[in-house]
Amino acid sequence: MILIASAGGSITDLARGLWRDESGRRWLVPLAVFLCLFGLILVLATTVEALAPFIYAIF
Repeated sequence: MILIASAGGSITDLARGLWRDESGRRWLVPLAVFLCLFGLILVLATTVEALAPFIYAIF
């Protein structure tokens, strides 16, 4: 649960860092946020075993 609680700030920091980057990597922001949120969903699915079959069935 600590991982899930601290992930919001980390995702925000990553998005802000990519957005402010001068090298034109702003196109990476949606991809990075999507992958981080997808990872959180998978972590949540493994910690709550009753949800795992439903989440895995979607993907």
